[in-house]
Amino acid sequence: MIPLLALGAAVVLVWPARPRDRRRLAEADRLRRPFDRRLAAITLAAVVTLVVSPLLGLLLLGGVHVWPRWVARREGARRRWAVVDAVPEAADLLALSVAGGMTVPLAVGTVAAWAPGPVGEAFRRTADDLSRGRATAEALEDVADALGAPARPLVDALLASERYGVPLADGLDRIAREARLERRRRAEERARRVPVLLLFPLVLCVLPAFGFLTVVPLLVGSLPDLPP
Repeated sequence: MIPLLALGAAVVLVWPARPRDRRRLAEADRLRRPFDRRLAAITLAAVVTLVVSPLLGLLLLGGVHVWPRWVARREGARRRWAVVDAVPEAADLLALSVAGGMTVPLAVGTVAAWAPGPVGEAFRRTADDLSRGRATAEALEDVADALGAPARPLVDALLASERYGVPLADGLDRIAREARLERRRRAEERARRVPVLLLFPLVLCVLPAFGFLTVVPLLVGSLPDLPP
């Protein structure tokens, strides 16, 4: 009876996080695929543990529920910052290409060949779509959907140039400058977090070792001098 209740609790915990459309289903499968066997093993261990210790079993089931969301959130943040890091180089490549007389589709091909990280991957897919005859505006919208908010200003500048003939040079320079400022703010934020992250090993490892090496020998050495 208890294993059945545990299995029902696991289903109730996991059911609200189920993907509800194809895009979310594909993204969830991509993020969770390396952890499927691990999560299945943890779920089985939680069901078995629930028989021996209900509290520990419930904690394991809660971990099964939280772990995929935490992994997905961490992967999303890592991808977002990878886009932020690559946007300045992409903007510079587009500016150089346009200054050399290239059209927007040709400039997209240059970015696809040289841009780093997920930005280069998204532009490579767009370049392939353009080579097959897809409309430039539609292909660029896919870039914005794939890369998210950090790449939206860059895509908007390209769309404005493609649709209305807006000059790209000034807009790309501004986008590259703002993206570099955002990247610098992120680096400064991470640098400020280092002392906080160092508190954990300092308190749990360094300070106890310092106490054992300094205070404990003094206490042991003073024991013979204590009155009976």
